[in-house]
Amino acid sequence: MKIALVAPSPVPFVIGGAENLWTGWIGALNARPGVEADLIKLPTPERNFWEIVDSYRQFAALDLRHFDRVISTKYPAWMVAHPDHHVFLQHKLRGLYDTWPASLATAVTSDAAVVRRLMGVLAAARGARSALVEIFAALDELRAAAAELPAGLFALPGGLIRAVVHGLDGIGLAPGAIRRYAAISATVRARADYFPPGVEVEVIHHPTLPRPAAQPSPKVPSGAIFTASRLDGPKRMDWVLQAYLKADVAAPLVIAGDGPQRAALERLAAGHSGVHLVGRLTDAELAAGYETALFVPFVPDREDYGLITLEALQAGKPVLSCADAGGVTELVRDGDNGLITAPTVAALAQGMRRLANDADLRARLAARARASVAHIQWPVLAEAFSRRVPRLAVVNTFAIYPAVNGGQVRMLQLYRQLAREADVRVVSLSHKDAAPCRRMLAPGLMEVVVPMSWAHAAYETLLAKKLLASCADVAAMRRPALTPDWLTEIEEACRWADGVVACHPYGYPAIRKVWDGPVVYEALNVEADLKAAIFGHAPKYVAAVAAVEAACARQAPVVLCCSAEDAARMQALHGLARTPEVVANGVEAAAYAQLPSAERAALRARLGLGTRPTAVFVGSLHGPNVDALRALMALAPECAEVLFCVVGSVCEAAGLPEAPANVCLVGRVSDAELRVWLAAADVGLNPMVSGSGTNLKMLEYAAAGLPVVSTPFGGRGGILTAPAHYVAAEIAGFATALRALLADERRGEREAMVARAREQARHAGDWGAIAQRMAAAVLGER
Repeated sequence: MKIALVAPSPVPFVIGGAENLWTGWIGALNARPGVEADLIKLPTPERNFWEIVDSYRQFAALDLRHFDRVISTKYPAWMVAHPDHHVFLQHKLRGLYDTWPASLATAVTSDAAVVRRLMGVLAAARGARSALVEIFAALDELRAAAAELPAGLFALPGGLIRAVVHGLDGIGLAPGAIRRYAAISATVRARADYFPPGVEVEVIHHPTLPRPAAQPSPKVPSGAIFTASRLDGPKRMDWVLQAYLKADVAAPLVIAGDGPQRAALERLAAGHSGVHLVGRLTDAELAAGYETALFVPFVPDREDYGLITLEALQAGKPVLSCADAGGVTELVRDGDNGLITAPTVAALAQGMRRLANDADLRARLAARARASVAHIQWPVLAEAFSRRVPRLAVVNTFAIYPAVNGGQVRMLQLYRQLAREADVRVVSLSHKDAAPCRRMLAPGLMEVVVPMSWAHAAYETLLAKKLLASCADVAAMRRPALTPDWLTEIEEACRWADGVVACHPYGYPAIRKVWDGPVVYEALNVEADLKAAIFGHAPKYVAAVAAVEAACARQAPVVLCCSAEDAARMQALHGLARTPEVVANGVEAAAYAQLPSAERAALRARLGLGTRPTAVFVGSLHGPNVDALRALMALAPECAEVLFCVVGSVCEAAGLPEAPANVCLVGRVSDAELRVWLAAADVGLNPMVSGSGTNLKMLEYAAAGLPVVSTPFGGRGGILTAPAHYVAAEIAGFATALRALLADERRGEREAMVARAREQARHAGDWGAIAQRMAAAVLGER
């Protein structure tokens, strides 16, 4: 596994806890068998508004796809895009987050057009990486106009840079961009706005660099109260010094380190012979300081973690801290390996006096110090971030993004969830005008899109005329070599993967052209039955589909079907020795809104639906959906009081009769637009009379809070059952059932059925749970 640890290089350069983490971590990663790791650092100044912006931009543009995994720990390095991006968060730009001055307003009050535009694109981004182009364009416009704007607008800290950094961090750390979140401490995990809402964040305390053998130094007298830190305000070394002076103890105080607070500390210590400010020490001198110390006080203000704490405990020394020291208090246990006092100088002085004067207390605490942090080791951290996940190659005959039809929605949602446990590469054959690309659809999920060649497209056109139906899948099955690039990408993916999946049987001949290993068969339908219903007039081609499906299913270590009915049929039709596993369809229930009455009325007015009850039918350009639409058009005149809205590419089917006056053919819509139509409708329809598999539209209706009327055939094999979750009616009685369902007197019954169906969709239809079942079936067989 090739791992890139991506980090900012501070300008001007200094070495601190972050730099020590990266140095030690790289060594530990490269010590693991099969791991090759590199530290990628970019100079990252942050002295003014534009340096911060440019630092974010340079990491956003960084291409590290030649690594298998990317790990980032600190802003702005997490702007790197990678399909297997792990974040081990040290801290954000704290002055714009948890240490933002309480006296400073966060609002941006400028009414300049360039500022309003920038704030608008930041607000609209909502974590989408696609918004970066527009955000950086708006920032370029702002830079060009900066000379004409008030200088205070670009203050650091300031409301505008805060808004920009929060917006960019929201994109870099979005759930769609990061596979795994971890934090260096529970303190960091708990900070407001550090992680997206609802994500799981693991806490891992990381080690510090090993110190060389102690080297005695005149700078570090033996038996001292010893501490080391950068000397600036948040480290509160002035508290340590004031507490020491108040404690009135005999042991000297040695403070190692340098920084902007040193002069103030020297003034405070003037005339006190027991205080020694010794500046920066070598690693060997630091080791000697810890080794000979009585104890180590370390009292920073809300510290991220605090390596001084770890180093002291590893040296077997008690640590004195206070209750608001943040990550320090996760390692120091009061009365066990150190003391934790109230966060006041007086309380610290009392604790310092106890430790300095009570040798038995010090010995008791010191005896437990090393063991309390013995689990924090470099090999443990390296192993935690270098576990290799399984790799799955999935071969398909259509692009899965954007997801419009049921098959695309299923694949996108299912493999997005499966990518939590495996690296998934989907190799899709698309139409001839598609742009070839490799695109990340989610952390761990990549789609390789290959447009079919002109020769392949010509063959598909001829075949469609012969079969009188859309047949890109059959054309790919019969002549896969017509698109050599597809075969090349399939071969590369199969060699890369631990397991190979044929989603539909149509890509199986292509796989066999380049690879001879086992192939899992994911059946979205019983394709032999489905094609018999669509072009039964061409038995030669139906037989060819059945033969390929049988060959794929019989060799497969695992066959996956969408329903128990399909599993039984698949086993019987193809004589399978093993019953296929059921991996049902699901739905992202939280994505479907149920609007208050006033908002829904406004939405209906905007869509021009009027006051009539609105029934919606969703379908792609797929034979069984076309049959259902024809049936719907035939029954619509019986329900003249209902407006029927047909959404999806099924509206483009050739040879449809003229639509009745109360049937509106909406046509193709995006996934977001579909949810708008469902939010505005009164009932969902599923008048299916042919096909195979299960109907995802049933779950979409339920998730959207719509009562549903379906044929028994349309409701087969799903997680919704009649009459608990929907009304079942054959086509002959469909209009009667619809009118009865919409009757005012059935309102209470209708609402109860909707509530049950939505709850069933939310639980049993959860894609995450469904992906877990698929992972158990597929990854266990690799």
